[in-house]
Amino acid sequence: MSRLLLPLTIFILFIIEGTVFQIFSGSSHQDTWYFIPYFMLMLVILTGIFRGRSHGLFYGIFFGLLYDIVYGSVLGIYTFGMGLTAYIFSISAASVKRSLRMLTVVILGAVIALEYYLYGMMSLLGMTGEGHGGLFLTRFLPTFIINGIVAALIVSPVRYWFYTVDGRDDGR
Repeated sequence: MSRLLLPLTIFILFIIEGTVFQIFSGSSHQDTWYFIPYFMLMLVILTGIFRGRSHGLFYGIFFGLLYDIVYGSVLGIYTFGMGLTAYIFSISAASVKRSLRMLTVVILGAVIALEYYLYGMMSLLGMTGEGHGGLFLTRFLPTFIINGIVAALIVSPVRYWFYTVDGRDDGR
């Protein structure tokens, strides 16, 4: 069961992202702010940090493809973006693993990188006409805040979970 617990948890976060996005989406409430949750990406990045870069890459590509199929408008954008982000931000240095602040910074860096990658790809394909200033205030800043709060809350329990599953000391 422990081998299936991680992919099942990532899949549940994938489902939660879809429901949270629908509830907090600016278009449904006529707001000007868009809160885009990246909870699944956070766990994929933490998986890459604690299990190794290849695990992060695999889960990033697999769940990115699933995200493309279910939520995306162009096949491959999330697949490549999440895979690349997971590969780049899966920093397995001991100093990163020990520090909750560093883990949170790495996760937020991944969220920023993916958000700007998606904006760049959508601009390149002509699917958005919004300028950077509009993107920053309406989508990037609210997304950064909501994901920052969630990252700060989940980093410690997820780190403890990885150490417990591996049967190692949690570094305390």
